[in-house]
Amino acid sequence: MQLFDLHCDTLYKAYTEKGSVVHNDYHFSFEKALQYDGYTQVMAVWIPDEYRGEAAVNLVEECAALLKKQMNSNCGFKQANSFNELENHSHNVVLSIEGGAALNGKLENIKRFRKMGVRFLTLTWNGANEIGDGILCDNPKGLTEFGKAAIAELEKNGIIIDVSHASVPLFWQTAELAKRPFVATHSNAKAVCKNLRNLDDEQFKYICKIGGIVGINFHRFFVTDSGVADFSDLHRHIEYFLSLGGENVLALGSDYDGAEMPPCIKGAQSMGEFYNYLLRHNYSENIIRKIFYTNAYNFCKNFDI
Repeated sequence: MQLFDLHCDTLYKAYTEKGSVVHNDYHFSFEKALQYDGYTQVMAVWIPDEYRGEAAVNLVEECAALLKKQMNSNCGFKQANSFNELENHSHNVVLSIEGGAALNGKLENIKRFRKMGVRFLTLTWNGANEIGDGILCDNPKGLTEFGKAAIAELEKNGIIIDVSHASVPLFWQTAELAKRPFVATHSNAKAVCKNLRNLDDEQFKYICKIGGIVGINFHRFFVTDSGVADFSDLHRHIEYFLSLGGENVLALGSDYDGAEMPPCIKGAQSMGEFYNYLLRHNYSENIIRKIFYTNAYNFCKNFDI
C-alpha cells in the first residue's frame, strides 16, 4: 500500500514544540509512515494570520532548516525538490507553504522559496494577506494587484497554486488568471458539510476540468456539520466528489497535526483501516489506489514535464 498526502502541519508543530518529524507522538512521523510500501508527504509551513512581514519569511526559513537538519541517511525519507525525484515505493517529503503572507509582498521571495524546495503555496489562510482574501474575510474582493502578479510568478517558478482557504472571489479570479492546473490540497464537499472551508460543486467541477487535484481533509468539522465523524462520513465526501467526475482528481489531504481528527483516525497509522473500510464498501482497489496515491503522484510527475 502506498500513500500520497497533500497536506500536514507536522513540520510547523515540530518547530513550535521543539519536536521531531522523525519520531514523535503526533499524527504523522517518518517512523509511522515507513510501515507503508511508499509514502510521499507534503509538509506545510503554516503561516498563522498574526505572522506578517519578515516574521513570516523567517518562519519559512527556520522550518525548512529544521526539516533539512532532521533528515538524515537513517530517517528513511528524502526531500524531493523536483517531482522527477519521486519514484514508486519510495518515501519522500515535499515542502509547501500554507499562507501567501510568507512572500511579504515581494515577488522575489517566490524564486527564493523555490530554491529551498517549496513546491506548493496556499494563497491565503483564513484572513487577508498581500495576495488577497481568505475564506473568513468579510466582504472579500479576491486577489490584489500583487496577488495577480504572484499567480504568474508562482507558475513561472514551478510552484503549484493551492486554493484551500481561498475566498470564493479569490478562487474564481485565480481560475481566470492561472494558465496551469491548480489544486485544493485539503478541502471537502460543501454539499456534504456546509463549512465555509469546503468546495462547492462548481469549484470542484472546475478543478476537474483543468486537471487539478483535491485532497480530502480529515478535520472533523470539515467532515460533518456536527463535528462527530467517522470513516462513513469521509466516505460520503468521496462518494459525492466521485459523482461529480472526480475519479482522477481525488486525493488525500489529511491536515495531520493541524486539525482535530475523527476518533477512527489516530494518525498515519490508521490509513490501512481506512483503505480496508473502502474495500468493504465496494470500492475497487484501482479506485482506492488512485485516491490514496496515484492521482496525486501522476499530477506532480506531470507538472514538471
